[in-house]
Amino acid sequence: MSAPAAVASAKALRDDALAVFKGDLEIAKLEVSPGRVKERAMDEAVEMLDSARAIAEENKAVIGATLAALLGWFFREPIRELAERLIDKVRSGD
Repeated sequence: MSAPAAVASAKALRDDALAVFKGDLEIAKLEVSPGRVKERAMDEAVEMLDSARAIAEENKAVIGATLAALLGWFFREPIRELAERLIDKVRSGD
């Protein structure tokens, strides 16, 4: 291959690579546009909600027990005070 032909071939390869790069760059710009980011975020949120709903339907007893335990923890002082008052009433005979 002669030098001018090699240079022409190299330039053609360079131009093809540049065209591919510019195409990829345009795709990247579209993917990070605010509208596309919002769309992907909404799709992910909907998918997460659907997954959470499916898991909640399969594990109602576990979720109920967890909520009861959390409520018991948050209201432990009023529950303890109520229990002490009831014990005092039982002991006093009222």
